[in-house]
Amino acid sequence: MTRAAVSRLLRTSTHIRLLVLGLVVLAVVGSLFVQAGAVTTGEHLRYARDLREIRQVDAELNTATIASRLDIGSWQAVEAHSARMRTLIDALHDTPSFLTHEERLRVLDQLDSYARMQQHKQQLVAALQEELARITEPAQARHQRLDELSSALLALASARQGEVLVESYAAGYKSAAARTQAHLVLLLAVALGLGVFLLLTAIRLRKTTLAVADTNVELNATVAALRSAEAELTRYATVFTSSSEGMLITDAAGTIIAANPAFSRITGYTLDEVIGHSPGLLNSGRQDAGFYRRMWSAINSRGQWQGEIWNRRRNGSIYPEWLSISAVHGEDGKVLNYIGIFSDITERKEAEARILHLAHHDPLTNLPNRALLQDRLQQVLLQARRHKRGVAVLLLDLDRFKTINDILGHESGDGLLLQITERCRSTIRDTDTLARLSGDEFVIVLQEVDGAHDAALIARKILDEVALPCQLGEHRITVTASIGIALYDQDGGTPSALLRNADAAMHRAKEAGRNGFEFFSAEMNTSSLGQLLLENQLRGAADRGELLLHYQPKECAISGRLLGLEALLRWQHPELGLVAPGRFIPLAEEIGLIGTIGEWVLGEACRQQRAWLDAGLDIVPVAVNLSAQQLAQQNIVSQISNAINDAGLAPEVIELELTETMLMRDIDRNIHTLIRLRDMGVRLSIDDFGTGYSSLNYLRQFPVNALKIDRSFVSDISAEGNEGKIASAIIGMAHSLGLEAIAEGVETEAQRSFLVAQGCHQLQGYLIGRPVPAGELAPRLRPRPGHR
Repeated sequence: MTRAAVSRLLRTSTHIRLLVLGLVVLAVVGSLFVQAGAVTTGEHLRYARDLREIRQVDAELNTATIASRLDIGSWQAVEAHSARMRTLIDALHDTPSFLTHEERLRVLDQLDSYARMQQHKQQLVAALQEELARITEPAQARHQRLDELSSALLALASARQGEVLVESYAAGYKSAAARTQAHLVLLLAVALGLGVFLLLTAIRLRKTTLAVADTNVELNATVAALRSAEAELTRYATVFTSSSEGMLITDAAGTIIAANPAFSRITGYTLDEVIGHSPGLLNSGRQDAGFYRRMWSAINSRGQWQGEIWNRRRNGSIYPEWLSISAVHGEDGKVLNYIGIFSDITERKEAEARILHLAHHDPLTNLPNRALLQDRLQQVLLQARRHKRGVAVLLLDLDRFKTINDILGHESGDGLLLQITERCRSTIRDTDTLARLSGDEFVIVLQEVDGAHDAALIARKILDEVALPCQLGEHRITVTASIGIALYDQDGGTPSALLRNADAAMHRAKEAGRNGFEFFSAEMNTSSLGQLLLENQLRGAADRGELLLHYQPKECAISGRLLGLEALLRWQHPELGLVAPGRFIPLAEEIGLIGTIGEWVLGEACRQQRAWLDAGLDIVPVAVNLSAQQLAQQNIVSQISNAINDAGLAPEVIELELTETMLMRDIDRNIHTLIRLRDMGVRLSIDDFGTGYSSLNYLRQFPVNALKIDRSFVSDISAEGNEGKIASAIIGMAHSLGLEAIAEGVETEAQRSFLVAQGCHQLQGYLIGRPVPAGELAPRLRPRPGHR
């Protein structure tokens, strides 16, 4: 046997020994690991819990048996404890796996003794139950037998046997824990030894690795150089063939000698079709000769050129590409090749065009947006100024478009806008401009308008088209629009001025009843400015102490006794004096202040009630009008409760008035809110009843106390009692629903007489009393009994 063969045999024998040693160590470590984890917490806790419970059940079984014996308990409880005892004994036979065979036998032996004792106890219980069932025997003998059975039951040492069972398991668990601890220590020692062994082995391997590395340095260097060269060639080939950009290589004369697959994919030409030809076959004709002269001048002077160029595919279609051309020079400085790299930028150009379009058009209707409208309007005005022609700017706003969005959804709203767009397009000329400003606002720019008459004709035609029924899915609805018209140059000479004035005219058209058009006038700007100033002054009016409440009395229709008051808001403006509610309350609703003002009104009414109480007056309920915005607030109930509690009032002295229209907006939620307010004790009434939309079915569900007849129905009552049918019907409806009927706007004796005859409960109006400040109303309030 040669020396090399002996060496290989020795190395093989060593490897086998190391493998066997490793397997033995793994087996030992695995065994120790298993033994160390033998004691599981889950098994121990389960078994210990069952042991505690079986002792508890044993005691409860004795108690239940004695209680049943004394007729203060039921035998059902005894049977339940007995069944639980059997279940626990069966469960305890499943001993934890970490106990040894001997430990398990000791525990099971004690458990069997305990089970036999329980069986004996069950026999005593059955005998006791049977004895109780014998009612024919003499009472003294029966009681003596029952006492004997009870004594025998209590004399059973089941509690002690339970302790012995627990002690036997505790001893086994302690031994198992000790074994686990020993195995953990041994496992740690083996792990340390194995770590030392692995460290020594690593050191030996490191020395061997270093020796082999030193031996193979020269060989590795040679192999690395060869592989590097091969890899570099492979990379170049991979880049050329796999690149997503087209590549073209020509010789110094400009003849194509190579092209990659991306070139064929982009241009449609195969390699065979272009080899030996000039790149000029891709020329699209969009670039002139001067462009190519400048390109080659840059290549010859700087060695490269890049830029955007249009080329032609094999199928004849032209496309944009980003092209980079580089010249390759030899050692003597002469050009050897030209390399062209290009990418198809068609998608990028299309994306840029889309972005540019979206920047100037509305995405829904594809109409010009505000930015493009400003530009087009500026151009139209320049032409109109140059040719001395007229221009009309029409601003169209759909009436109550928000209601359609809220009820039918935004998808239906979008469909409506698209139909309105097409109708407006069909009405105007191709030279006119239709744009969408925002939401439901459109602008029409009419060129070459001779005067207001032409603009009015187009506006009326547009309104007629808009008013035609629209089919939105299964719904067929009709909408109207309001249009404001501003003329160049009498209403403005700039795009912003014309749009602003057309907007003012549009708002005037809405105020005039909608579904119409208005021309701009200078007075509109003055009115708008005044409205803006009034809006700014209204903000903070409550903090400045400018808001105040007047109170109008409500009296019993029969006796004339004061039954309540209605708090009416007034604004004492420092310059304008007392501002009418009809002027500033709609403004507060429009700018979102009505919620804050309504909260102030409620708090002020509660504070005034408190002041009258402190003055020793007998107060009556004060009615406060609640706005739709307040009712929609999530915390409205707590807000009302806090105002009443802060003033120290009973809820019954506050009444809330709500209109039927606002109650019908979110019926389920509003019913829930009204129920909470009614349960609190607050009085509720429906104001202006009969003027809004309501459902009699839902009216029955609203937990209100009264219906207020709108003043328009009261004013219809004549001296002869005619024209009072609606008021009479509302009173009858209130009676049938068990509600009070309150008539407001009572101004004549004839109206009072008619309402009393119809059974109206309360009256309110100038005939009863005008709204007055709180100080003037105090004499009508009676002193509270017992108050000095």
